Amino acid sequence: MKVLLVDDSKAARFAMGKLLKDQGLEVEMAASGEEALDKIATEDIDIVFMDQSMPGMGGIAATTAITSNEKTSHIPVVLCTGNEGEKLEEMAREAGAIGVLTKPPQADKLQAMLATIDVQPVPESVAEPEEQVPTPQEAAPAVDVDAIVAQVEAMLNAVRKDVSSVEHKVSSVEHNMAQKLGEFARSSEARLRPLHDNLKKIDERIAAKVKEQMSMDAGNHRIQLEALRQQVETGLDDIKEWEGRLRTELTTEVHAKMEELLNGRLADLKDSIRDTRKNTDARLKEMEKKVSALQGSLLMKSAIISIISAAAAFAAAFFLL
Repeated sequence: MKVLLVDDSKAARFAMGKLLKDQGLEVEMAASGEEALDKIATEDIDIVFMDQSMPGMGGIAATTAITSNEKTSHIPVVLCTGNEGEKLEEMAREAGAIGVLTKPPQADKLQAMLATIDVQPVPESVAEPEEQVPTPQEAAPAVDVDAIVAQVEAMLNAVRKDVSSVEHKVSSVEHNMAQKLGEFARSSEARLRPLHDNLKKIDERIAAKVKEQMSMDAGNHRIQLEALRQQVETGLDDIKEWEGRLRTELTTEVHAKMEELLNGRLADLKDSIRDTRKNTDARLKEMEKKVSALQGSLLMKSAIISIISAAAAFAAAFFLL
């Protein structure tokens, strides 16, 4: 039975494929819905395990394409998904899938799903030949049992002799092979000994070179680290010097700014005081004018009162006389 496993994940195909192969199934694989349709069109596929979520043509669309085609509608499709739900099962049924299998599938659930699928070809019934009963005319003639036994014993003796001869030859061959193998081993060992010695010397030289290189590298690393440390210290000194300069410049600039600001404020204050004084002087002059006018008015009123009083006195004197 050939199974087509469709999944865009290589890891998922590997895991599911192993489970299917453990069930004695032949497994073909496809990484997309489009590839699955191509394989189904060119190969004999018995079951399709279709991943639900794939880029391009998804599992639902690919299942619908398989089940709606007359040439492929007989192939059962099992939808494999990492999501569960009645909505997904309903979509699978509408697409023509025979069931939904949750990923990663368990062996018992996979077996239960396979048990519901019957795609094995039904063998044609073959009529067993009826046993023919020999008729009396077809009965076998009488057999000389003693002669047959003698022939069988003679054949067995000949076979025993042949077996004994073969065993002797095999033993001789084994003995010769053992000797040749021993000689070959000793010869090989003698030939390989110089090579082994040379390899040992080469190994020792390589080890010495590695140690020497490691020692040189360690020395170079120490020199580089010391140079780096000196560079860092120099950089820190430069940073401290820059910090001092920056602090001095900032202090000078702040003092200059503060002095400029203070001078500006003082100038504004002087201008304000000057304007206030001008306004005050103007108001004082205006008040003086008003006071002068008021004094003139009072003097005039006093003169009028004096004249009126004099006139009144004169009138009174006139009437009294």
